[in-house]
Amino acid sequence: MLMLNEGEVIVRLVMSVILGGFIGLERERLLVGYRTYSAGFRTHILVAVGAAVCMIVSEGMHYQFKGDAARVAAQVVSGIGFLGAGAILREGLLIRGLTTAASLWVVASVGLACGAGYYLPAALGTLLVLFTLVLLGTFEDIVRGKGRLDLLSIVVSDQPQQVKVIRSFLEEQVGEVKKIEVSKMHEDGKVLLEIYMKMSSDAKMIEILHHITTLPGVYRVEHRA
Repeated sequence: MLMLNEGEVIVRLVMSVILGGFIGLERERLLVGYRTYSAGFRTHILVAVGAAVCMIVSEGMHYQFKGDAARVAAQVVSGIGFLGAGAILREGLLIRGLTTAASLWVVASVGLACGAGYYLPAALGTLLVLFTLVLLGTFEDIVRGKGRLDLLSIVVSDQPQQVKVIRSFLEEQVGEVKKIEVSKMHEDGKVLLEIYMKMSSDAKMIEILHHITTLPGVYRVEHRA
């Protein structure tokens, strides 16, 4: 049985970089501004290349030792779950990062396909992932439309006046705050404020976020539309 030649190995690895990078770029764009995600462009490329290397090594071991060609690669599917779990963040009642965790799992599958030389499934899978993340994401925003509220997640010192100061400022700027949820954090002396309100302008939101970050006792501010 023939081993893979160097040219084929290079093509498979380069394909994994390109396809993993496309998906990573879509996640990376969400890092701009006040949205924070733990896995972006480089992380997705690393996952894709790592999965491709595992597949290539697994195939090479099959040729050389006549072993199970899927044994090494099969561990990628379960092992990527640990990395995906690290992309999921929970702050009080708020859970975020599920889509990024799913994209890491998909990019590992794309890397395996590239490593096995299945370029069509890898390329088509990448296109479908981008269609889901970009176009369907936009469609989802349109469907939700006017009924969706902006969410501010603010970590502040555990002092009663802090909530009053922030609420007063927001009501002065936007007119009405729909709901405020306060939950204790593991860090001593800190609480998480989850503030739901409706904003009409992204520029106005940036101005509000900038002002809140300058308030004493504010540790972190995040916005999700």
